[in-house]
Amino acid sequence: MNTKASWDTTGDLLESIDPKPQNAIFSHTHNYTKNVVESYSLHDFDLNVLVQNEEKGNIRTVADETIYKGRDISGYKAIPLYDFESWQLTGYQLLDIKKKSQSIKVGAGIPVSNISNSNPSNFIATDNLNLFFRLSQLNYVSVFHREIRTAFELVNNYFDECKPRVIATDKKLEFDADLKIHFDADVSRLTNQEIKIALQSKTDEIKPTSPISSLQIVNMANIQAQAINWLWAGWLPLGKLTILAGAGGCGKTNLLLALIATITTNGIFPDGSKCTDTGRVLIYSTEDDPNDTLLPRLIANGADLSKIDFIAGRINDKGEREPFDPTKDLPLLNAYAKQNPDIKLLMIDPIISAVGGDSNKATDVRRSLQVVVDFAQEFNCAVVGITHFAKGTSGSSPADRIIGSQAFTALARMVWSAAKREDENDCILVRAKSNISTLDGGIRYQIESETVLENIETTKTAWLGTIEGTAKELLNEAESTEGSGSTVDLAKEFLIDLLSPVEKMPASEVQEEAKNAGYSVASIRRAKDNLNIKPFKEGSAWYWKLPSIFKDVPEVLPEHKQRY
Repeated sequence: MNTKASWDTTGDLLESIDPKPQNAIFSHTHNYTKNVVESYSLHDFDLNVLVQNEEKGNIRTVADETIYKGRDISGYKAIPLYDFESWQLTGYQLLDIKKKSQSIKVGAGIPVSNISNSNPSNFIATDNLNLFFRLSQLNYVSVFHREIRTAFELVNNYFDECKPRVIATDKKLEFDADLKIHFDADVSRLTNQEIKIALQSKTDEIKPTSPISSLQIVNMANIQAQAINWLWAGWLPLGKLTILAGAGGCGKTNLLLALIATITTNGIFPDGSKCTDTGRVLIYSTEDDPNDTLLPRLIANGADLSKIDFIAGRINDKGEREPFDPTKDLPLLNAYAKQNPDIKLLMIDPIISAVGGDSNKATDVRRSLQVVVDFAQEFNCAVVGITHFAKGTSGSSPADRIIGSQAFTALARMVWSAAKREDENDCILVRAKSNISTLDGGIRYQIESETVLENIETTKTAWLGTIEGTAKELLNEAESTEGSGSTVDLAKEFLIDLLSPVEKMPASEVQEEAKNAGYSVASIRRAKDNLNIKPFKEGSAWYWKLPSIFKDVPEVLPEHKQRY
C-alpha cells in the first residue's frame, strides 16, 4: 500500500509523504528501544505505532471510534481518514500539535469524527479544525475540509438523508445559508455546553419529519393509571397547555398575573380553594413592558417577585444580547427548567409568538406548539398562552372563537375565555374547552386601579366570586343587548312579575317558567343574584322568595302583573 491520496483534504495544511523503503507506508522510531518500526499496512500502523504508544501513555484521544481511535504519538495528533465510497478507515493524518503547519498523512481519505456513532442527532460540516477536534470529543459526527462547500457536499452526498445537516463556519455562505451556525475561528472560549446548545438549537430548527418505520405498541395492562395533576383544581392542569382567550378590554394579562401572585404566595384561588403547590413562574411577553406594566401589576396583585423570572432575551456566542425566539431557543428554555425544577408555570403572551410560520395553518401551529406541549409534560409545568377572539365570532362556540388555526384549541387540554360584562360592570372567566374537567360555572372579577411604590399608577384584579352557567351562555349574555335593556334586566322584570304575587315558589317551578318564557338558566341566575333572592330549603325542596322591597314598588308591579 502506498500513500497516494484520493483527496487533498486540507490543502497546504495536510500533506502526503513519499513511500518509505521497501514500500513501508510509515517508519517510526520507537521511543524506548530506538528501534525503527516500519508499517506496511494500516493494520500494521495501528498495532505497531498507535497501540504501542497507547500502552506507554503517550496517547491523546481525538475521535472515539469503535475500532480505531485518534491518538497522539510523539507529539502528533492522529486524525482518522475515511473513504466515503467504501466507508472504510483508509488512513490517519498526523498533525504536529506544536507546529501545526507540519503534518504527515498515512493513507488517504477525508477527516471524519465518530463515524461509528450509530444514532447521531445531526451531521456537521466544518472548515474549523479546532472546532472539529471539539466536536470529536463531544461524540458528534463531523467532516472537516478547508473548503466549507466541499465539506458540506461530502456530508450531503454520503450521509443519511433523514438526519439534519449543519454547516459550522465563520464564512459567509452563498449556499444553504439556513443550515449555517456561526462559530468564530477561536472556539477555545466556548464551553462544551454552549457548543451543544448552539448545535441543538439549529438542529431543532431544521429537523425534518422522520417517517414512521413501525408502530410502538404498549399493552394497556402495562400502563400505570394516573390522576390529573392540578395546580388550580379543575382549572389549571400541570404538565399541559392552557389557552386564555378573550376580547380586548377584559384584562386577560392582569387576571393571569393575579393567578401568578396566588401561585407564588400559596394564596387563595378565585373559587376559594387554597394553592398548595407553590413554585417559580417564568414570563415571556412581547406585548407588555416588564418595567412599567408587568412589574407594577405584579406588585399590586401581591406577588412574590423573588419567585418570578422574565425572559429578556438570549446571549449569543459573542456575548451579545439577542431577542429570545421560542420557536428556536427551546434548548435554552429546557436548561432553565433543569436549573429551576420548582417551576410551576410558564406564561407566553401572546401564544402566537411561539408559532414559527403561519398561525392560520394547522401544520405550522401543531409543529410549533408541540414543542411547548412537550416542555410542559417533561417538566410537569403548567403553560398558559394568551390570545384573542377572532373578529365576527360572537355567538359561536367559545372554543371556535380563538384567532388562528383550530390547532391552538386542539393541542390545549384547557381553554379559558374571558369577557367584559358592561351591564354588570365586571368581567367573567369561563372554561370554553376541557376534556379533563367540567365546563359549567365561571369566575367574576374586576380590574381596579391601584397605586404602588407611592406614585406608580397601575391596575390589579379583584376576584368577585363564582357564577353559574355554561361558557356559551355566559359569554353570549355578556356580549348581547336587546333594545334599551339587557337580557339580565328583562330577566329581573320577569322574576319580579313571577314571584311578587306569591310568598314563595319552588325553584324547579321558577326554572320551568323561565325556560318557557325563553330565558336561559344563566340569565335567570344572574337576575336572581341582582335581586338578592336567597334560595332556601324546606324539607327536601328548594324555594325562591322575592325580597319584600320589590313587592313595595306599586309603579312597577301592576304593569308587570298585567303582562302575566
